[in-house]
Amino acid sequence: MMRCVVSRAAVLVCLTAVPFFVPAWRVDAAVAIRPPALSGDAGAGVSESPKWRSDEIIIKFNEGVDASTCDEVIKQHGCVCLQTCEPGKCHLLMIPDSQTPEDMAADFLEHESIEYAELNYCVRLFFTPDDPYFAYQWNLHDADAGGIDMEAAWSIEMGDPNVIVAVMDTGVAYENYGAYKQAPDLARTHFVPGYDFINDDSHPNDDHGHGTHIAGTLSQSTDNTLGVAGIAFRCSIMPVKVMDATGEGDYFDVSQGIYFAVRNGAKVISISLGASSASTTLRNAVAFAYQNGVTVVCAAGNDYENGNAPSYPAAYDSYCIAVGATRYDQQRAYYSNTGSYVDVVAPGGDMRVDQNQDGYPDGIVQQTFALNPADFSYYFLQGTSMATPHVSGLAALLISHGVTEPDNVRKALQQTAIDLGSAGWDRQYGWGLIDAPTALKYFGAVGE
Repeated sequence: MMRCVVSRAAVLVCLTAVPFFVPAWRVDAAVAIRPPALSGDAGAGVSESPKWRSDEIIIKFNEGVDASTCDEVIKQHGCVCLQTCEPGKCHLLMIPDSQTPEDMAADFLEHESIEYAELNYCVRLFFTPDDPYFAYQWNLHDADAGGIDMEAAWSIEMGDPNVIVAVMDTGVAYENYGAYKQAPDLARTHFVPGYDFINDDSHPNDDHGHGTHIAGTLSQSTDNTLGVAGIAFRCSIMPVKVMDATGEGDYFDVSQGIYFAVRNGAKVISISLGASSASTTLRNAVAFAYQNGVTVVCAAGNDYENGNAPSYPAAYDSYCIAVGATRYDQQRAYYSNTGSYVDVVAPGGDMRVDQNQDGYPDGIVQQTFALNPADFSYYFLQGTSMATPHVSGLAALLISHGVTEPDNVRKALQQTAIDLGSAGWDRQYGWGLIDAPTALKYFGAVGE
């Protein structure tokens, strides 16, 4: 089976924050660099040739084909049905050892009963490991500091626990369960039941660290005299685990996760992962979410320096809001994909520089873990992964504030974004850097 594995490196800084609404931070301990074993390849985007499950394909039969015919066609091809995604009406098949997935998919496509057959592509986390050191949450400060001006936004809206954001990732450190522990700075965050599609159980705990970092930016416990803040800290988080401990997953599990989130009340789905191959299965899943009134926010990818290939599901622009990454100086981060599908940008960081001269590389800080899912610290990471929850969190605040339907959420984000690059929309920045307080005022302003 071909693997899509993410290597990673992170920097640990112990921080103590005064109450959130007073924007003062104090470093209480020295920076400690993690062991070399965590050092990773800076090209952790999706630049390599497409990778897929070597012993699986995904198929869907045409409407009206009865179950017995489906079973017969699958058996004729020497395949075994591993799983069926009922909402998407597609099937995950194990193929014979003697067949390649490309040839097997082609064989199925020749059958008149088949609507589509495709490879089960792997996905990768949009997380770019780099050199250490950084400081504080410049990303949440005002635009002059490269941020999205959350102080002003919180005076308008802090979120509603009835607005659920599904974090489609490696899981979240949300509970004490066996070897897993809840991240201390998520103790006051409200969680709703999620699901683990990797281990097929109802405990989507994080065994990688990426998903916990993402959830923190979205809804870290705030105003609790501990650690750092989250954007939509009064909204609820639904952990949906579709990636394993190595940062590996595939389109089938991601698609199942999307259907689960929609059917269990999510209003926003935050997806900080992707791959460079198109998929009908994945497109159908994000279309289902959009058609059911769910806002889907996706990382645009970290592949700019290695081919800048479109990333999916972000490139399904009709259904998803695709997010690129910026630095402290509001310039596009060097790794952030560009293209016709990029809608907006948000802070993703650049850990090669210290533009605000605070003594640390300019990454995005949140609490997570490196190796032991019970050993938490504050890590500075960069990537379109880190940019995406800024937009997902603001989308959740917009919905909390009464904005309904994905198209209206998109409109508020795009129409109020700070224009960067060429005038109007452009391939590097989309409509520009999101502006949280202005977005929250948008529909009130146009209605006056």
